[in-house]
Amino acid sequence: MTIQDLINIIPPVILKRGEGYYHSGNILELNQGQDGTWYADVEGNNGTYKVEIKPDYDSQSADYYCDCPYDGAICKHVAAVALAINERKTMNIPSDNIELKEVSWEQLIKDAKLKDLRDFMLDYGENNHDFRHQIKLTFSEPVSVDNADNISYYESQINGIFENYEDGGFIDYRSGHKAMNDVSQFQIKADEYYLKGNLNEAFCISAAIAMEGISAIQYMDDSSGDCGGAICESFEVMENILYKNTPSRELRKRIFDWLHEQVQNSDYIDFGVGDSLESLFFNTAAFLGQLDLAYKFIDANISTLSKENDWSSKHSLRRYLEQKVKMLESEDRQVEVENIIDSYLHLENFRQIRVDAALKANNLKKVEKLILDGIKIAQKENSSGVVHRWKDQLLELYKQQKQTLKYHNLARELFLENTSENKYFYIFKQTSDTKDWEKKRDLLIDDLKNNKNGYYRSTPIHNLAWVYIEEQLINDLFELVRSSNSIDVVIYYTDQLKENYSTQLLKYYTMAIENAARNTGRGVYVTLVHYFKNMAKLKGGLNAATTLRSSLLVQYKNRPAMREEFGKLNWK
Repeated sequence: MTIQDLINIIPPVILKRGEGYYHSGNILELNQGQDGTWYADVEGNNGTYKVEIKPDYDSQSADYYCDCPYDGAICKHVAAVALAINERKTMNIPSDNIELKEVSWEQLIKDAKLKDLRDFMLDYGENNHDFRHQIKLTFSEPVSVDNADNISYYESQINGIFENYEDGGFIDYRSGHKAMNDVSQFQIKADEYYLKGNLNEAFCISAAIAMEGISAIQYMDDSSGDCGGAICESFEVMENILYKNTPSRELRKRIFDWLHEQVQNSDYIDFGVGDSLESLFFNTAAFLGQLDLAYKFIDANISTLSKENDWSSKHSLRRYLEQKVKMLESEDRQVEVENIIDSYLHLENFRQIRVDAALKANNLKKVEKLILDGIKIAQKENSSGVVHRWKDQLLELYKQQKQTLKYHNLARELFLENTSENKYFYIFKQTSDTKDWEKKRDLLIDDLKNNKNGYYRSTPIHNLAWVYIEEQLINDLFELVRSSNSIDVVIYYTDQLKENYSTQLLKYYTMAIENAARNTGRGVYVTLVHYFKNMAKLKGGLNAATTLRSSLLVQYKNRPAMREEFGKLNWK
């Protein structure tokens, strides 16, 4: 059977798919061995597949193989390779008096005549988009003038890379990795130009990577961070040009103008690379004496964000205000700085500046008022984290002032709100009168049970259990564990309860193990072994666990995996 005969028997649907693979350049390598077998690497949807085709000219069959997961009679990868072989028209039929000579592809190129090689490349390029694209990337050159604006040239090149890997308007994870691998060649070029002192070209490439990257990232799976990383690296190249080299005044201005234009594009912020861009813009504005443009940019953002009330807008507003304060301080415009702080005291960071100043001046009454007002603002905005930070500072203030009652009450309040932070419990206990402690403790526990002042719907069981253990309220701990109806909770507190409640715990273990054993699967049996080991810690637990294990093995005698896992207990 010839290759053409093989092609003739391929189902039309498979053959059409194979044609698509062949013409799209998915055949990465194709060679013929000495025995006439063809070997190929074909790029598929989920990796590269190995294909082998061996024609048998003395029979009506051909041997073919592909390691793809397709379970039909013949796959599209074999079809693509068969078409490629047939197109070459270089099929060699082995015979007794013909010896095949295998020559490497590298040697074939070296030995080829220049005209034949050019004709082949032109012919191959007609039907292969990837090949044409790679030729353009490799051999085309921009205008080579020191002050030439070649950004658009590199943009078209990089845009072509992304378009090449786009499928249905989206670049998936695997294609995105390949695309960024191609883009990295431009990053290498930018580094080379920078090292050679061609700063203009290094800037143009970096600018193009950032602009095309922020456009492509919007329709790309960039969970690897490759595209975002490339954009940030481009900003680093520009930073090096500006501050670690000696660019011309004209190039510095061009870079700043480009930065000023790009910071207007909110996509950089939306996709996590805006901080790097804005930082470079602000630093460059200061360096070049262009702070008026930076102020104008910041004020426009402050005006917009001040009208919003969501967390993200507040975060951005605080960031821009901090940057403005930093710039004003660099110009020694302290009066304006003070005005900003006073105008935005509802923001935690600016109120903290006033708190720190009052502490430094030892004006503790002012500190207390500032913090209490901050708590009210944060409570109104449902910012529990901010409330906690203010209260924590207030607690320290009361300690310094030796206001014991306020210190005592606030510690109790903080523990109710943050039951996982044990330090507040200790403060509350240490500042309580010994003779009143048990009464105060019991009232605190009641509030914990009723969740008074807490941020949770109910006090987490482990936080309440910690109080019982700390206070040696073992009976209360047992009731809490019993009411949980959870074998995992029982296991967690077995060591604390086994001295007084072994009998009761054995019943819970037995019930939990019997219920779990109704399910099947090795994972279930591994869990049961874990239960048995903890059960054996109890008084009389080893005998009870051994008996229960034997009973289950009899009851579920057709479960070999259970027998195997239970055997790991090494009990007689």
